[in-house]
Amino acid sequence: MVRLRRHRVKPSGRCRLTAHEAQVWRSFRAAIQGEKGESAVAHVLDRSGLAVLHDAMLPAGGGRTTQIDHLFLSPRGIHVVETKRYGGELTGHPEDERWRQRFAGEAPDAPPRLIYSPVMQNAAHCRAVYALARLVDPTIPVFSHVVMTGTAVLSPALVACTLSLSELETLLHDLERNVPRGTLIDAWRRIWLACHAGGHQ
Repeated sequence: MVRLRRHRVKPSGRCRLTAHEAQVWRSFRAAIQGEKGESAVAHVLDRSGLAVLHDAMLPAGGGRTTQIDHLFLSPRGIHVVETKRYGGELTGHPEDERWRQRFAGEAPDAPPRLIYSPVMQNAAHCRAVYALARLVDPTIPVFSHVVMTGTAVLSPALVACTLSLSELETLLHDLERNVPRGTLIDAWRRIWLACHAGGHQ
Protein backbone atom coordinates (compact mmCIF):
# COMPACT_ATOMS: atom_id res chain seq x y z
CA MET A 1 0.00 0.00 0.00
CA VAL A 2 1.37 3.35 -1.01
CA ARG A 3 0.74 6.30 1.28
CA LEU A 4 0.63 9.74 -0.16
CA ARG A 5 1.91 12.54 2.02
CA ARG A 6 0.18 15.85 1.73
CA HIS A 7 2.55 18.80 1.58
CA ARG A 8 1.30 22.16 2.74
CA VAL A 9 1.97 24.90 0.27
CA LYS A 10 3.08 28.09 1.92
CA PRO A 11 1.40 31.19 0.57
CA SER A 12 3.73 33.35 -1.44
CA GLY A 13 2.48 36.53 0.21
CA ARG A 14 -0.58 38.72 0.08
CA CYS A 15 -1.99 39.22 -3.39
CA ARG A 16 -1.74 42.83 -4.46
CA LEU A 17 -4.36 44.25 -6.79
CA THR A 18 -3.82 46.96 -9.32
CA ALA A 19 -5.85 50.15 -8.88
CA HIS A 20 -8.22 49.00 -11.63
CA GLU A 21 -8.62 45.52 -10.12
CA ALA A 22 -9.29 47.04 -6.69
CA GLN A 23 -11.98 49.30 -8.20
CA VAL A 24 -13.61 46.31 -9.95
CA TRP A 25 -13.53 44.33 -6.69
CA ARG A 26 -15.08 47.20 -4.72
CA SER A 27 -17.85 47.55 -7.31
CA PHE A 28 -18.52 43.80 -7.23
CA ARG A 29 -18.58 43.72 -3.43
CA ALA A 30 -20.91 46.76 -3.32
CA ALA A 31 -23.29 45.05 -5.74
CA ILE A 32 -23.41 41.91 -3.58
CA GLN A 33 -23.98 43.94 -0.42
CA GLY A 34 -26.69 45.95 -2.17
CA GLU A 35 -28.51 42.77 -3.17
CA LYS A 36 -28.38 41.56 0.44
CA GLY A 37 -29.94 44.82 1.62
CA GLU A 38 -32.67 44.73 -1.00
CA SER A 39 -33.50 41.11 -0.11
CA ALA A 40 -33.87 42.00 3.57
CA VAL A 41 -36.20 44.92 2.78
CA ALA A 42 -38.17 42.83 0.27
CA HIS A 43 -38.72 40.19 2.97
CA VAL A 44 -40.08 42.79 5.41
CA LEU A 45 -42.36 44.33 2.78
CA ASP A 46 -43.67 40.96 1.59
CA ARG A 47 -44.70 40.09 5.15
CA SER A 48 -46.61 43.37 5.55
CA GLY A 49 -49.69 42.27 3.62
CA LEU A 50 -49.56 45.45 1.53
CA ALA A 51 -49.41 45.56 -2.26
CA VAL A 52 -45.70 45.59 -3.20
CA LEU A 53 -43.54 45.87 -6.32
CA HIS A 54 -39.82 45.05 -6.33
CA ASP A 55 -37.15 46.11 -8.82
CA ALA A 56 -39.60 48.33 -10.67
CA MET A 57 -38.49 49.91 -13.93
CA LEU A 58 -40.43 53.06 -14.81
CA PRO A 59 -40.14 55.68 -17.55
CA ALA A 60 -38.20 58.76 -16.47
CA GLY A 61 -38.82 61.02 -19.46
CA GLY A 62 -36.74 61.64 -22.55
CA GLY A 63 -36.76 57.95 -23.44
CA ARG A 64 -34.94 57.08 -20.22
CA THR A 65 -35.97 54.67 -17.47
CA THR A 66 -35.28 54.54 -13.75
CA GLN A 67 -34.96 51.45 -11.56
CA ILE A 68 -36.73 51.57 -8.18
CA ASP A 69 -35.86 49.07 -5.45
CA HIS A 70 -39.35 48.78 -3.94
CA LEU A 71 -42.82 50.31 -4.15
CA PHE A 72 -45.72 49.66 -1.83
CA LEU A 73 -49.29 50.88 -1.56
CA SER A 74 -51.03 51.97 1.63
CA PRO A 75 -54.29 53.83 2.28
CA ARG A 76 -52.12 56.96 2.71
CA GLY A 77 -50.60 56.84 -0.78
CA ILE A 78 -47.78 55.31 -2.80
CA HIS A 79 -44.45 54.68 -1.06
CA VAL A 80 -41.08 54.62 -2.84
CA VAL A 81 -38.24 52.77 -1.09
CA GLU A 82 -34.53 53.10 -1.84
CA THR A 83 -32.32 50.55 -0.05
CA LYS A 84 -28.64 51.10 0.73
CA ARG A 85 -26.13 48.90 2.55
CA TYR A 86 -23.03 50.85 3.56
CA GLY A 87 -20.25 50.45 6.09
CA GLY A 88 -17.93 52.94 7.75
CA GLU A 89 -19.02 56.39 8.85
CA LEU A 90 -21.35 58.52 6.74
CA THR A 91 -21.67 62.27 7.16
CA GLY A 92 -23.60 64.91 5.29
CA HIS A 93 -26.92 66.73 5.14
CA PRO A 94 -30.24 65.70 3.54
CA GLU A 95 -29.85 68.50 0.99
CA ASP A 96 -26.26 67.58 0.07
CA GLU A 97 -25.81 66.00 -3.35
CA ARG A 98 -22.92 63.89 -2.03
CA TRP A 99 -22.43 62.18 1.31
CA ARG A 100 -18.95 61.49 2.72
CA GLN A 101 -17.82 58.01 3.75
CA ARG A 102 -14.82 57.07 5.90
CA PHE A 103 -13.62 53.75 7.25
CA ALA A 104 -11.82 52.99 10.50
CA GLY A 105 -8.06 52.86 10.13
CA GLU A 106 -7.86 55.35 7.30
CA ALA A 107 -5.34 58.14 7.55
CA PRO A 108 -6.91 61.29 9.05
CA ASP A 109 -5.85 63.32 6.01
CA ALA A 110 -7.15 60.78 3.48
CA PRO A 111 -9.91 62.27 1.31
CA PRO A 112 -13.37 60.80 2.07
CA ARG A 113 -15.23 58.77 -0.52
CA LEU A 114 -18.12 60.71 -2.02
CA ILE A 115 -21.43 58.86 -2.39
CA TYR A 116 -24.36 60.19 -4.37
CA SER A 117 -27.11 60.98 -1.88
CA PRO A 118 -29.74 58.21 -1.70
CA VAL A 119 -32.21 60.92 -0.67
CA MET A 120 -31.58 62.76 -3.95
CA GLN A 121 -31.66 59.48 -5.84
CA ASN A 122 -35.03 58.52 -4.39
CA ALA A 123 -36.43 61.99 -5.03
CA ALA A 124 -35.90 61.31 -8.74
CA HIS A 125 -37.67 57.95 -8.33
CA CYS A 126 -40.59 59.68 -6.63
CA ARG A 127 -40.89 62.12 -9.52
CA ALA A 128 -41.14 59.19 -11.95
CA VAL A 129 -43.85 57.58 -9.81
CA TYR A 130 -45.77 60.83 -9.43
CA ALA A 131 -45.61 61.46 -13.20
CA LEU A 132 -47.74 58.31 -13.60
CA ALA A 133 -49.96 58.81 -10.55
CA ARG A 134 -50.87 62.38 -11.47
CA LEU A 135 -52.39 61.18 -14.74
CA VAL A 136 -55.06 59.59 -12.56
CA ASP A 137 -55.23 62.09 -9.70
CA PRO A 138 -52.67 64.88 -9.07
CA THR A 139 -53.52 64.89 -5.34
CA ILE A 140 -52.23 61.35 -4.73
CA PRO A 141 -49.38 61.49 -2.16
CA VAL A 142 -46.04 59.88 -3.00
CA PHE A 143 -43.78 59.15 -0.01
CA SER A 144 -40.00 58.68 -0.08
CA HIS A 145 -38.21 56.24 2.25
CA VAL A 146 -34.46 55.57 2.29
CA VAL A 147 -33.69 52.40 4.24
CA MET A 148 -30.15 51.75 5.50
CA THR A 149 -29.42 48.07 6.14
CA GLY A 150 -25.64 48.02 6.58
CA THR A 151 -23.31 48.71 9.49
CA ALA A 152 -22.60 52.35 8.66
CA VAL A 153 -22.65 54.89 11.47
CA LEU A 154 -24.65 57.91 10.27
CA SER A 155 -24.34 61.51 11.36
CA PRO A 156 -27.45 62.86 13.17
CA ALA A 157 -28.61 64.77 10.08
CA LEU A 158 -28.55 61.57 8.01
CA VAL A 159 -30.23 59.51 10.73
CA ALA A 160 -33.12 61.99 10.60
CA CYS A 161 -33.73 61.43 6.87
CA THR A 162 -33.32 57.64 6.71
CA LEU A 163 -34.86 54.52 8.24
CA SER A 164 -33.26 51.43 9.71
CA LEU A 165 -34.80 48.05 8.88
CA SER A 166 -36.53 47.93 12.27
CA GLU A 167 -37.89 51.46 11.76
CA LEU A 168 -39.32 50.35 8.41
CA GLU A 169 -41.04 47.45 10.18
CA THR A 170 -42.51 49.89 12.72
CA LEU A 171 -43.72 52.17 9.92
CA LEU A 172 -45.41 49.27 8.15
CA HIS A 173 -46.98 48.08 11.39
CA ASP A 174 -48.42 51.54 12.11
CA LEU A 175 -49.99 52.00 8.67
CA GLU A 176 -53.73 51.63 8.41
CA ARG A 177 -54.90 48.30 7.07
CA ASN A 178 -57.94 49.74 5.29
CA VAL A 179 -58.10 48.72 1.65
CA PRO A 180 -57.01 51.60 -0.62
CA ARG A 181 -59.85 52.72 -2.85
CA GLY A 182 -60.78 54.91 -5.79
CA THR A 183 -58.12 56.81 -7.69
CA LEU A 184 -55.34 55.42 -5.49
CA ILE A 185 -56.04 51.91 -6.76
CA ASP A 186 -56.28 53.21 -10.34
CA ALA A 187 -52.90 54.95 -10.00
CA TRP A 188 -51.29 51.81 -8.54
CA ARG A 189 -52.68 49.77 -11.44
CA ARG A 190 -51.19 52.25 -13.91
CA ILE A 191 -47.78 51.96 -12.22
CA TRP A 192 -48.07 48.15 -12.13
CA LEU A 193 -48.81 48.07 -15.86
CA ALA A 194 -45.89 50.41 -16.61
CA CYS A 195 -43.53 48.10 -14.65
CA HIS A 196 -44.75 44.97 -16.37
CA ALA A 197 -44.66 46.56 -19.78
CA GLY A 198 -40.89 46.69 -19.32
CA GLY A 199 -40.72 43.04 -18.21
CA HIS A 200 -40.15 43.81 -14.51
CA GLN A 201 -42.10 42.83 -11.44
